[in-house]
Amino acid sequence: MRRSRSPFLFFVFILIGGMLGGALGAILSQIPGLEWIKMGGVNGYRELFSFSFNPLIDINFIRFGISLAVKINLGSIVGIIIGALLYFR
Repeated sequence: MRRSRSPFLFFVFILIGGMLGGALGAILSQIPGLEWIKMGGVNGYRELFSFSFNPLIDINFIRFGISLAVKINLGSIVGIIIGALLYFR
């Protein structure tokens, strides 16, 4: 009998794979000869998406805003692929 697969679990695998791969890519890009992992960009990351509402609410004693940025490097792309493969395995 085949288990049903959860879309939430797939998202978790992709997210963890991207985070671990990104951290590993940042560490490996410091080694001489592996600088190509950086792929350019600021600190080895390329910003794919940026979203900001600053300030969304601004009153005298509180300021509230929302920001989201998606940045990747080669290691995070590899981590996302490995996370997807582990999910479907």
